[in-house]
Amino acid sequence: MTDLGNTISRRALLKGATLTAGAIALLRGGLAPSAALAQGEMPGGTVHSFAQGGLRFHTYVSPAQAVNVTSHIIEFDDQLLLVDATMLPPTAQEVGALIQATGKPVGLALLSHEHPDHWGGASFIEGVEFSTLPEVRDGMRAEATGGNWPEPTNVLSGGDVAAGTMTMAGVPVELRHYKDVEAPHMLVAVLPEQKVAVVQDLVYNGVYFAPGVDRSNWISTLEGLRSDPAFETLLVGHGLPTTRGDLDTAIAYIRVMDDVIASAETPDDAVAQMKAAFPAYTGEFLLSLIAEYWPR
Repeated sequence: MTDLGNTISRRALLKGATLTAGAIALLRGGLAPSAALAQGEMPGGTVHSFAQGGLRFHTYVSPAQAVNVTSHIIEFDDQLLLVDATMLPPTAQEVGALIQATGKPVGLALLSHEHPDHWGGASFIEGVEFSTLPEVRDGMRAEATGGNWPEPTNVLSGGDVAAGTMTMAGVPVELRHYKDVEAPHMLVAVLPEQKVAVVQDLVYNGVYFAPGVDRSNWISTLEGLRSDPAFETLLVGHGLPTTRGDLDTAIAYIRVMDDVIASAETPDDAVAQMKAAFPAYTGEFLLSLIAEYWPR
């Protein structure tokens, strides 16, 4: 618990989420926000819900102290699809409360990628076992056994999934596997009938991006998604749901980040340049990761 407490304090300077133009458009189109339950000294997250194509979508956005990381609950007639667990016990417990409030069981829970801000709270969502790509589980196992995070047995012992199309309550759900983007492996869920894609950390919304594994390939992946007709709404890994227009925003951001990291004299210089380029963004802790990815 000491390490988790340090994690909270390192993020204590973060401020509230900033809305991009795409997110504002989606909110005006009927996305309904509500406050989640605050726990302890950390403010509560928020829940943003909307209906599309006969389903209800609920996005839990963690407070700024937890870099606005998200968990998504997709509500079918008789079951739920859960994507990611958030980072800290209080936020994960709020996700668990949201699950209980639907009155429906989790039919499938997915972990999108290996980064601990998306699975650190998994152990605190009771009665749920997470499935993921074998490559993602291998990566998060290495993170979990490092001693900085509680080992989430409900992820380590979970089932494997593979790219392909499945159905939940008769609704098609396409699972996609993208490699060498923000993370080495990224699991994305697309619901083509509802035109919704759960892209997680392929796209951030108003929050500084992590430096990524291969920024050139990350950009190429997003460029490919721009012409993909399977979705219009994006459920992202940090920040509010948004529209496909924010693919362009993400591409522009990654290009700037790549240029800055290539040209800056030091990691601190790179951080300063990113803050100057995107002054309205939040999640400054994520900029500190530039030092860990520093190429020279």
